[in-house]
Amino acid sequence: MIFDLTICRARIFTLAALLAILSVATIAPAVAHADGIPDVLIHTFGFGTSGTTNCANLDGAAPKGSLTFANNFLFGRTSTTTSKGNGDGIIFHIDPAAITPDTTYTIDHLFTGFSSDGNNPRHNAMTLVGTILYGTTLTGGKHDTGTIFSINDDGTAYSTPPLYDFQGNLKKNNGDMPHSCFAHNGSVLYGMTSEGGTKGLPTGNGTIFSFDTQAATYTKLYSFDGAQHGSAPHGQPIFGDTGVLTVPVTLYGMTLSGGKHNVGVIFSFNTSTKKIKALHHFACPQNAVPLCIDSSDGATPDHGTLVQSGTTLYGLTSAGGKFGLGTIFSYDLSKKKFKVLRSFGPASTNDGQNPFGSLMLNGNVLYGTTRMGGSSGMGTVFQINTDGTGYARVHNFSGGTADGANPIDDVILVNNTLYGMTEAGGKCNNGVIFSIALP
Repeated sequence: MIFDLTICRARIFTLAALLAILSVATIAPAVAHADGIPDVLIHTFGFGTSGTTNCANLDGAAPKGSLTFANNFLFGRTSTTTSKGNGDGIIFHIDPAAITPDTTYTIDHLFTGFSSDGNNPRHNAMTLVGTILYGTTLTGGKHDTGTIFSINDDGTAYSTPPLYDFQGNLKKNNGDMPHSCFAHNGSVLYGMTSEGGTKGLPTGNGTIFSFDTQAATYTKLYSFDGAQHGSAPHGQPIFGDTGVLTVPVTLYGMTLSGGKHNVGVIFSFNTSTKKIKALHHFACPQNAVPLCIDSSDGATPDHGTLVQSGTTLYGLTSAGGKFGLGTIFSYDLSKKKFKVLRSFGPASTNDGQNPFGSLMLNGNVLYGTTRMGGSSGMGTVFQINTDGTGYARVHNFSGGTADGANPIDDVILVNNTLYGMTEAGGKCNNGVIFSIALP
């Protein structure tokens, strides 16, 4: 099992924008055949913006996050750059509706790292608030412990210097090294750091924080305590469905470790009272890390973000399940009931294995990726109904020059087409941006 020290997802659209530019199927049909649907590589990282067909170009490499659809573009980041670059990563955008999308691929920002800029941006998608995208970097900044940054939805006006530099680590602080991005309520962003805080020193168990974009004010809201409520959150929180159970002050999230079995928890957090509650402790029978084989539970959600439908939360774990290869799960908030919807299977079944990212909900269908497994052992895109039926592998990645390999985060759906990225594969083996047109 690989646990990346890795690990921004929110897509906010106005109703007018949805009606004008985004047509999403309510319920996508299940894929009827196990071999899946072919994908199209709309950009191979390493080709840069030169239009050449060789890999000797300045470009991003090894994307570990997902895409944000904003202003008719797909925006994303990579964790590093090709050998022509400085290795600090990039922000880019591409027009998915273009006849040849790759001709519209544009590098918007080259991160420059410690000490004037962030570097190594990681998981989930940048958070869109109005016409501005917000994100984090894992490292870089004044203390090399990460930054918060912004960029306009046309690729201009990157925030220089960063909006916020996380504090130095190895001491009590307000949090450092964020792996993911934000939930937001108006101008206030809510996120988590994987380290820092006042508990679990010297590195700290991580924090929940808020950042007011108008006042440029950072506030630590909670320091994770380890055994009771988790530690090392690598994902991002979500706001609860205000129309069903709660008011807009409740956040839901997961941690990678901590809890009763030190393999993570699902938690709720009240941003007004600062009260945290462990809703579920993931299990690891006999502490058999990393597999944690348990047919009724998962373990170690790596950088996953929950999604909610009605009174139910859905998510992924990278380990646990019947074969120790990860799970898709649900948690019913009203019944306080955890359920494994799917245990990813062994290699002999050609099933996906070890999902590291998050789910995307469309109607009553969940989409996601696995980092490993599939018919070529290089990962999959899958779908499953929210009731646990209709599981199918949408695509099996095959790597090499013709396909991506090892996706590490979620896909998004635009005009009945899935878009995502892989960390490896493609002609330069630096990863790809892919599209999959659904039936």
